[in-house]
Amino acid sequence: MNNVIMLLSINLRNIVSRNISLLSSDTVEIRLRVNSPILIKKVKSEIFLEENYKVKKRDIDDTISNLTKNSIHAFEKEIRSGYITIEGGHRVGLGGDCIYEHNIFNGFKNITSLNIRIAREYPGCSENYIKYFISSRKSIYNTLIIGPPLSGKTTFIRDVSVKLSDGVKNQFFEGSDVTLIDERGEISSVYNGEPQMYVGRRTDVLSYCMKRDGFFMGIRALSPKVIISDELGSQDDYEILQYALKSGVNIITTAHGYSLEDVKKNIYLKNIIENNFFDRALILKNSKKPCTVKEVFDFERNRVIFNDMD
Repeated sequence: MNNVIMLLSINLRNIVSRNISLLSSDTVEIRLRVNSPILIKKVKSEIFLEENYKVKKRDIDDTISNLTKNSIHAFEKEIRSGYITIEGGHRVGLGGDCIYEHNIFNGFKNITSLNIRIAREYPGCSENYIKYFISSRKSIYNTLIIGPPLSGKTTFIRDVSVKLSDGVKNQFFEGSDVTLIDERGEISSVYNGEPQMYVGRRTDVLSYCMKRDGFFMGIRALSPKVIISDELGSQDDYEILQYALKSGVNIITTAHGYSLEDVKKNIYLKNIIENNFFDRALILKNSKKPCTVKEVFDFERNRVIFNDMD
């Protein structure tokens, strides 16, 4: 957190430093908007700091200069995706005046808001649930991880990658080759070509790679036992997953939602689920403690095999 604070403009840094006691371990975002006070977002609450001070455009500009080390052009590709990743794996979302060329988004003319999302590792957060990914034959279940915003999907799937890559002793699972398709660079949090988050010793990472390209390249060239990717929900996903399964590769991926029925509101995901692409679905809670599993559903047996009633 201190490293992030040092990247703010001087005025903003002083405000946050004076209120450092309010930035506890459950802080997930620092939001800066021109003409609004600094907003600290936590898992279940939010706090405006020193409401008499409104963030100025100069504060945003100075913060961006610090975030990019005065070389914003080096981040042009990421900026065209609406964010930049900084050292430590923290992601900064951008808002402002959008520029288009031939109907294609090409960046910002003026940046007027920043959303600094605090990246954290929770080693072992999947420890109690990894048994639901591994079968008695020591193969891996094709699993869909479902969770609402701030439930810890990215953090959870990162830890699952570590466990399946490094091995799980109490499951007598020695570990498998994993290809991690990190389409938005969030899982491994790559900065200057180096993952900021540990994803396993048998894991190959394809960062900022479109899911379609990642699945086809990974299967053809990296020979994974399992492919792990971030969120499903597009029209291409059916063909991509079908290709992986026909190639004998297991799949672990995520979807946005509060429940299995909620996810099925997406017509593409509904089609994938009803065609039995997945063996199991694991649903995360929307709770103060991220990466907490609410239930595990087994599609073959058509029933819930784990339910946290708390």
